[in-house]
Amino acid sequence: MKNVALSVTASLFLLSSINAATLKKESIRVNFEGYKTEEMVGVKGEFKNIQYKLGKDTKSIAGTLKGASAIIAPNSVDMEEGNEEITKNIINAFFATLLPKNGNVQVNFRDVVEGNNKGVISAQITIGNQSTIIPLTYMVNNNKFEAHGQLDLHVFNNANKALKALSDAAPGHGGISWPLVDIVVTADIQK
Repeated sequence: MKNVALSVTASLFLLSSINAATLKKESIRVNFEGYKTEEMVGVKGEFKNIQYKLGKDTKSIAGTLKGASAIIAPNSVDMEEGNEEITKNIINAFFATLLPKNGNVQVNFRDVVEGNNKGVISAQITIGNQSTIIPLTYMVNNNKFEAHGQLDLHVFNNANKALKALSDAAPGHGGISWPLVDIVVTADIQK
């Protein structure tokens, strides 16, 4: 009986280590899409300078995500595949108005619910001294992680001012910068 229990324990350990998965930190990307004009035309961007700290439990995706955090340098944004004018407007008009001087965007993953290759993350986003929590739904497929969520900038005090500053600096916005931002986080899975 002792050998059977030992054999079952060894088998469970082997199975858990085969199924163990975490995110490859160097592959993590944070992309977003903001919107402009009356037609709500999308403009995509990516943050290039982000400091990540992953969760301590690397035996599962949920363990890797729970307690994970990121500090995003807004001046590291790259808009529309290197469009310098759009990038300059986002940094000098939008983020300069939205954030305190030399401020960063902080993200903390609070709770994670993990299902079969999918889940939901409660992501706390902090800008200045204000925070909001948004859900990010994620899927894991072919060793790729992809999470989607939407941020409403109106929860932050300076958002209206920042959106107006962006519309004023960018004639292509037609006077409208929308407060909704779609967020996409991608990464490779490491087993």
